[in-house]
Amino acid sequence: MNFVPRLKKQLLLLISLMVVFSTACSPTATPASPTTAPTVVPTVQKDLPKINSVMLDRNEVPNYESIELTVALDAKFANPYDLREISLDGVFTSPEGSAMTVPGFWDADKNWKLRFTPSRLGTWTYAIQVTDSRGTSLPSEGDFTVIESDLHGWIQPGNTFDPTYSGHYLVHNDGTPFYGVGHCDALNILIDGFDIEDGVGLFDDMKKVNENFVVWWPLYTNSPVNSSYDDYSFSNMKVIDVVVQDAQKEGIYLVFTIWDHPNLRDDTHAWNDGKWNLNGFSKLGDINSFFVSEEAWAWQENLYRYIIARWGYSPAIGMWQTASEINGTNAYDQTDPWHEKVNDYFVANDPYRHPTTASGSGEVDWLTGHAVMDMPQVHLYDFDHGLPGNKNLNDAVDAAKHVAEWTQLMFKNADKPNWVGEYGVEGNTYYPELFHHSIWAALSAGASMTPAEWNSGGSWGRLTPEMKADLSRLAQFTQDMPLAKWNPQTLNISSSDAVVRGWGVAGKDGGLFWVQDFSAEGKTIEEVRSSVTERANVQIEITGLVEGSYSIQPFETWQGKYLDALEVNCKANEACIFTLPGFTSDMAFKIIRK
Repeated sequence: MNFVPRLKKQLLLLISLMVVFSTACSPTATPASPTTAPTVVPTVQKDLPKINSVMLDRNEVPNYESIELTVALDAKFANPYDLREISLDGVFTSPEGSAMTVPGFWDADKNWKLRFTPSRLGTWTYAIQVTDSRGTSLPSEGDFTVIESDLHGWIQPGNTFDPTYSGHYLVHNDGTPFYGVGHCDALNILIDGFDIEDGVGLFDDMKKVNENFVVWWPLYTNSPVNSSYDDYSFSNMKVIDVVVQDAQKEGIYLVFTIWDHPNLRDDTHAWNDGKWNLNGFSKLGDINSFFVSEEAWAWQENLYRYIIARWGYSPAIGMWQTASEINGTNAYDQTDPWHEKVNDYFVANDPYRHPTTASGSGEVDWLTGHAVMDMPQVHLYDFDHGLPGNKNLNDAVDAAKHVAEWTQLMFKNADKPNWVGEYGVEGNTYYPELFHHSIWAALSAGASMTPAEWNSGGSWGRLTPEMKADLSRLAQFTQDMPLAKWNPQTLNISSSDAVVRGWGVAGKDGGLFWVQDFSAEGKTIEEVRSSVTERANVQIEITGLVEGSYSIQPFETWQGKYLDALEVNCKANEACIFTLPGFTSDMAFKIIRK
């Protein structure tokens, strides 16, 4: 609303009244002179910081690829990594008018930079500003063009793309389905070859078997703050740059871990072998102050902002894992408040809203942590029935039940994508059977990704060709399966055969289930391999399917082959009953409603 005309009228009325009053009271009054409104001279601070130039690495960028802006600026600061002294920010506006504020960063060499990934076609505009202790510069503005590509962008929970989609599953930013197929190479992501030109050898191997995610601890060996909390390592950050860029090129999504437990543990912890003394934050204060000190938090914010600015641009960031096995750190009674604070920082400051996750160690149901993170997870390492005297007998068959029960618990507790962030047993004695039953059980029980089998070399080994083939077959089964769109719920499955069990999920348009012969449960791996029996004429009952006609498509999980589809009619309020084709060990089924 414009108040100027009203103000002028009121001023003229007041002047008129004053004139009338003066004339009436003074016999020698003279006419009043016209009143001129005062001129407001804006205060200009000449010593503001300034953007001198902005150079784009390209002016035309395919959608969901990234653009890098190099910024020359004048500003006063002592430490380029301290947000309290200087910050560089860019506002990127889409053709439709929606805006994203993206932080910039000092590259530890000679340039200030911003990295940005667009999600819409057309002309984008940007406005870059720098802030120091004197104030904020005038914006430097420009534009670039986004053209078509065959990329789909970063991943996110389904219900953040479309409220009718399930929150239990993931989609790409454009709504394309995503089911995670991968493993954990937290320490050894570079072990299969790495250089600036060819990138990460592991990613090439993963693509061959259709893996699409890997858990990584970048700060374990390549931490920006390995020497000091306030001076970041140029060489370490360049390694991370190359890994992230190569992952983006190869279509691999990184579970990018901010804090692995050794980096936040000292030798007073029950787990011993901590790396706190190698953490640059140890130069700021003791490990207890790290979790509570205001100054420690200010420098954590600086680091988290920097991580988001330098690597958050990339769709290859699948998740931010804020803390891995937090009970392996010295957080103790600060576990929940500190984790929530870190989690909330990434939620509030990541313009792309990559999902957040964190974990406790094996078989820990961390409800308070799960409540605030985007993707609840557990780590599972107890595959010996939990019997104290049974440590040498891991159960490759019961692994399915163990994984499925934890998955269903997380599915029930929250409408969020859940997953098993680590699992496994030492050596390869129980593989590939334990591996196989775990990944198929997780899928059928409602996980958003395959369990991430721990790989670190040594006694823990690495993925074998059989395990890679298993992942490839599961990827074949889940390819393009729109689980988020189907919005499935848990199915109840019972069998006419006492040693056959199953798990499944389905919505009104489709779903899946998996059945397993568990007759060898509790037996040695030699007995498991020698007691393979074909299960024939097994009848199952499924409750939870809506009324309608279905095509049930059997899939041989050990061969990667579909069999002839079953045509099934399900009636309202009744169990859906049909007979399975013969199988050995286990079989998966895709459910398509006609």
